[in-house]
Amino acid sequence: MNRFLNFGVALALSAGMTVAHAASSYDVVTTWYEPDTQPNNTIFTGSFDYDATTRTVTNLQGQLSESMTGMMGGGMNWLSLDHQLVSWYDAALGGTFAAAFRNASTNTFWTGAGGNGWSPASGIAAGGVHYGFPATRTNPGNAYALIFIPDDPLAALTQAQINKLAYADCAAGGMMGAVCMTGTSVAGYGAEGTMSGYPLSQTITAAVPEPETCGLLLAGLTLIGAVARRRRAI
Repeated sequence: MNRFLNFGVALALSAGMTVAHAASSYDVVTTWYEPDTQPNNTIFTGSFDYDATTRTVTNLQGQLSESMTGMMGGGMNWLSLDHQLVSWYDAALGGTFAAAFRNASTNTFWTGAGGNGWSPASGIAAGGVHYGFPATRTNPGNAYALIFIPDDPLAALTQAQINKLAYADCAAGGMMGAVCMTGTSVAGYGAEGTMSGYPLSQTITAAVPEPETCGLLLAGLTLIGAVARRRRAI
């Protein structure tokens, strides 16, 4: 009897730990308004894990839309951003920045004008020109989305925080030649994106636990309940 009870407790605890972990997992949707590609905007839809104690963001990944590809009435292309390579805490803004990249490298913008080759400021200094310019073949075709997670991830972003959201799309086959598609704000970085795109909004929601997690918790609680009922009947 005790073996069944212990097994049920173990199942419930295991599920509980998974649920607790899932509670720190979030979904995010970030939108940059694109006046020149309406009604299409640039959108990042992704997910990440957040440790409230250390204010650390991990596992940021998702999809970035290419608004320009849908201008002729077709659907937009979407780029997979699977590599979180950058993250830092900003005490003044009260939250954590994180960026997910298409490539396993931050090489995005031309470095001939200085800068680190990926940041929004570097992109503006380079005029949005791709890394490896002037040779087209040396363009790594990188892209990224820079998001902001406030100390309370579910809190609405302030305008000052929204102003710092940014993206870049230097994927090969773009319609702007050597110039990448970018989204930045005048208030945040001193200039709008290469096609006047700027950050519009961001929403973060708590991720829903996986069905198997709920099933595991239910199975454990059911087993504990069955053992308790049998003990009362004896």
